Amino acid sequence: MDRDIWSPHDRLFKQMLGEPKNAASFLESNLPRGLTSHIDLKALEVVHASFIDAQFMQSEADLLFSAPIANRPGYVYILFEHQSSPDAFMALRLLGYMVRVWKRFQRDNPGGRRLPVILPMVLFHGPRGWRGASTFEALVDAPDEGFAEYIPKLRFRLFDLSPFSEEDVAGNAEVRILRDMLGAFGRKDFMTRVARAFEALNELSQSPGFARHLEILFRYVLEVYDIPKEDFIDLAAHTIKANVKEAIMTTYERLIEEGKQIGLSEGKQIGLSEGKQIASNNLLLRMLSKRFRTDAAFLIPQLSRLTMEQKEELGEILLDAESIEEVLDWLKAASCN
Repeated sequence: MDRDIWSPHDRLFKQMLGEPKNAASFLESNLPRGLTSHIDLKALEVVHASFIDAQFMQSEADLLFSAPIANRPGYVYILFEHQSSPDAFMALRLLGYMVRVWKRFQRDNPGGRRLPVILPMVLFHGPRGWRGASTFEALVDAPDEGFAEYIPKLRFRLFDLSPFSEEDVAGNAEVRILRDMLGAFGRKDFMTRVARAFEALNELSQSPGFARHLEILFRYVLEVYDIPKEDFIDLAAHTIKANVKEAIMTTYERLIEEGKQIGLSEGKQIGLSEGKQIASNNLLLRMLSKRFRTDAAFLIPQLSRLTMEQKEELGEILLDAESIEEVLDWLKAASCN
């Protein structure tokens, strides 16, 4: 695949919302109770597939979750779009992606007589703000109301994180970190929003995944924003709890360590003491994406937890694996070791 699936925006989207518990918090906090009351949010599962058209792979990422909806099969589809201006025909493209989900369901459930509900959402991230229709009907130039019943009806829930939007996405700490990190991009008050993300990180200070989230946040800031070291450290030191100050300095210095340079999507370079780890992640993602013709970015969290020895073993497994499901089974077993 030509797409750089490791762009910082895509990666942050996958790392944060790709965890079912975070997706559940996002849905519960931002959708009407009339919808979420029917969705078994505790049963959300990531569907390991991407439905994006090749020409949009540089500006989109997606997540599909399965979950029982009113005790029936159902799906939640979140499309993340990050480009300079929104696509006026987003509803048409989204409908096409949903049709692919339904066709996949038909293939996996032969003999079924009904299609499952798909709840579509778009998370927009661009400098100019959203200017487009959120319904499919608005795109069709019908000459008379009599044609309305022959036009597909589709409405998607839009979350606009552009600088011109006042969208207040709610949720747990991980969701709010995602909101503020993406929402800071292109804004004059971006430092305020970065500070809010650091404050949300405090809520995770006692969790086993704190170090990973600290690194995710630091890495995104260093890749996307040009913040002087002194300002960056000062901001982190004044917002993150005192008992993790040592972790702040250690993480920063590790990411900035001179002599370990890697190219970033914004054309900048930062020093990384984990250059070898990142390079191996990228290589495995490329192999997975090409071998199984899918966007493998949803596997970033699992790959990041592997040791170098496990990554080398996975590379060997990829030579003979016949399906991505085999890889998923191996990753699940590796996480238990």
